[in-house]
Amino acid sequence: MQEHKSIAQFDHFIPVSTSRLITALVRAGLSTEQVRVVHKIRRLITLQFSDRLIKLKQLYQPFNPDRELLVEGAESIQSADTIQQIKQLLHEANYSELTRQQIEYALEQTSPYGLDVKIDFDQFTDVSLFYRAKSQRSVMVRDWKTLFIKKRSVNLIAYQRICLLLHYPKEHHMSGIHIKLFKDILRPDLEMLFPDCKIRMKTIDKIKLAITGGGGTAGGLVATIGKLTAAVSPLAIVMAVAGFAALLWRQINKVFVQRTRYMASLAQNLYFNNLDNNMGAITYLIDQARQEEIKETLLAYGLINLQKINNSAELDSACETWLMEQFDCTIDFDIEDGLKKLVDYKLIEQQNDPLSCQSAEILCELLDRQWQEYMQLPENRI
Repeated sequence: MQEHKSIAQFDHFIPVSTSRLITALVRAGLSTEQVRVVHKIRRLITLQFSDRLIKLKQLYQPFNPDRELLVEGAESIQSADTIQQIKQLLHEANYSELTRQQIEYALEQTSPYGLDVKIDFDQFTDVSLFYRAKSQRSVMVRDWKTLFIKKRSVNLIAYQRICLLLHYPKEHHMSGIHIKLFKDILRPDLEMLFPDCKIRMKTIDKIKLAITGGGGTAGGLVATIGKLTAAVSPLAIVMAVAGFAALLWRQINKVFVQRTRYMASLAQNLYFNNLDNNMGAITYLIDQARQEEIKETLLAYGLINLQKINNSAELDSACETWLMEQFDCTIDFDIEDGLKKLVDYKLIEQQNDPLSCQSAEILCELLDRQWQEYMQLPENRI
């Protein structure tokens, strides 16, 4: 199967590292004092996400399928609250949730890799799929219209990042909240990510097996009957029957070989595309959400100081244009997230006509004070 990638659609995700973004803002004209503000914003957001990671891991621990520690009062903790916080984290990391209709459409498609999988959704209490960034890929597949002889080009959606959230009921042998992170998954292959799936042979291999197996077995049967008819000695009869049995076993063995190949293909695909699971996935997502919030906040702060921005709509457009000019990427900048921290930290002097910040010296003092106040908060208020 040949595959060609196209330009990715990033949605709200900013596909640039924090360090590259800061370097570009400095190159664009931020002053030394404004760069100090940038680094203080980054450190304060990092501190807050570090505390959030601790609390979310504590909340998730009773539902972690891999837990080794004893948990207290697991029955009293509402799984719905845990799932809701994980979903909120995914949104902050700029993941988008696939609707039930989109999931069902994807599962109806046949995988170009040749795996046909059936899933029992009744075993789950909750099933959610999130993705971040996608692209159109041109894939060469065999088509029944050409009797599976020639290949044709098919455009398929590929997701750069996928998060699968599964909640099994308490009485299930796999009870708990399962979090699975994957990369580079074609939409028809989403079904491969689910556990306890039933694998069927693809259509082309069924036809090949029917032709080779059926034809070979029928031919062998005719030849065996002819030999039995002409045989005059017991040894010849035994040899004819043994030959037919060997031919029959060869055709049956092809079925098992094909199934083994499918299982190997499935295992290989999941092995190389799996990024993290469960508690490790929580840590991974916290870091992604932290990076996205930092980049959105710093970009908004930087452009307010570098350009004359009258309102949030102009800032939204300016951020998207600047990212295109600097990094050649098209995104739908989330202006609400970009302004949220600036407002929370009281860094914006006005929110309308025009947007502006106080002097960098004042902002540095303000951020230092907020750092100290946050460090002195009691544990239950963080």
